[in-house]
Amino acid sequence: MSDSQIALLEPKSRVNRADKRVARTKKKLLTAALEVFSECGVDAATIEDITQRADLGKGTFYRHFSDKAEITACLVEEALEKLKMQLDSKSNVSNFEEMLEHIVNVHYKFFQENTEEFILLFQGRLFLKLDRQITEQMEGPFNGYLEYIENLISPFISEKVELVRIRRFACAVAGFVFGFFSFAMIGMESQEVENGIKSLRQSFVKSLSLFLVQ
Repeated sequence: MSDSQIALLEPKSRVNRADKRVARTKKKLLTAALEVFSECGVDAATIEDITQRADLGKGTFYRHFSDKAEITACLVEEALEKLKMQLDSKSNVSNFEEMLEHIVNVHYKFFQENTEEFILLFQGRLFLKLDRQITEQMEGPFNGYLEYIENLISPFISEKVELVRIRRFACAVAGFVFGFFSFAMIGMESQEVENGIKSLRQSFVKSLSLFLVQ
């Protein structure tokens, strides 16, 4: 390889390394923020809490995010995209109640595998009152999530369901899963938790079915 070819390659290599370093730092901040938010809530957490957890300076934070609202919105969008991907795996669903059960099951599985993200999405956004700036930045991703659920259930019902009813439905699903785990996980093995939720889940799905079509 000639010297001129090497000269052309080296800048690109340096850019790639810099991009990877930026991505790693951003990921570190996002991971730290998720941990802090799940522990003390979005409204109570501070940027200093996040940077201390990430072992980074405040200046580094502001090179990646303008404020707490932006990093919160980024986490919410990532988590909701992950949840929607799981909701999309809906094989063998043939009727309304099966679809509702699929939605409940996905949220149940998501809580098991992504507890901190579940807390951020549902305890942090739907159950706690956040400041207006954060709420507005998260409105788009959350509305997209609610519309996604609407698209899942609409083929099985004759009339279009209002978005406010879908929002209440999502809150009910999240509250059921979160509330059950809050108690069931204390001193119970995973199989006991699974067995305990089965009958409750069936009754809950029937109630949801009546709520959405009444």
